[in-house]
Amino acid sequence: MVRIKDIFQWIDSWAPFRYAESWDNCGLQVGNPESPVTRVLVALDPASCVLREAQELGSQCVVTHHPLLLRPINSVRTDSWPGSIIMQALLSGISIIAAHTNLDAARQGTNVQLKALLGLDVIGPLDSDEVLCRDEQYLGIGLVGLLPRETTLESLAARLNGVLGGTVIRITGDLRKQITRVAVCAGSGGSLMEKALASGAEVFVTGDLKYHDARFAEESGLAVIDIGHFASEKLVLQPFGDFLRSKAKSEGAELEVFVCKSEADPFQVIA
Repeated sequence: MVRIKDIFQWIDSWAPFRYAESWDNCGLQVGNPESPVTRVLVALDPASCVLREAQELGSQCVVTHHPLLLRPINSVRTDSWPGSIIMQALLSGISIIAAHTNLDAARQGTNVQLKALLGLDVIGPLDSDEVLCRDEQYLGIGLVGLLPRETTLESLAARLNGVLGGTVIRITGDLRKQITRVAVCAGSGGSLMEKALASGAEVFVTGDLKYHDARFAEESGLAVIDIGHFASEKLVLQPFGDFLRSKAKSEGAELEVFVCKSEADPFQVIA
């Protein structure tokens, strides 16, 4: 019988929780580690639509990238978020496990999916922990790599727009600029802007950039393609689900794993 603590340990073997940033809150957020599990739903966010889908599937566990509880809370108010999600999970017997920055830094994590999407020949991480670099499962935060062939900024952005299903893409820089060296960071990469510039990259592909980030990039000669937070991270969900399935199979465990279909980018765009 598979238990919540087994799911936790399997994730830890793939994206060790010790890789998480000091400000982060990963791991079991709601539930009992001894609870049995027969179905798992993998999603990006611990949102109400995700919990409803888990209920419909009969899943006893939801594994998300983003934590439900990132900061300490003073009360559990069930009439507002996140208390409403905690109540929904507890009443439904659903445990919630979050694999956030530990998954970002893992060798098969979020940034590796962006690397694969672009076909990059990886040079190295944008940022890394010297101690953790000795660990074979650790890759670091963000990546720098070379495209298979030179292309323009406009062509690269159009390619990303196509493979990501027409997501809204924001671009800073000369669309005719020739691109070979690319820096990527799934999620919110604004804090790594200077490291992307120092890496020698001609373009930085990330999400959630602020106005002043774009101005800094523009003045520094660094092109930027902002593909959005949701689009940049949803790529990891299928590989994450595949890993849990393969792990269950290798352990001879009966476990069904589903990848969430109900969640969508919270931002809607009116042209």
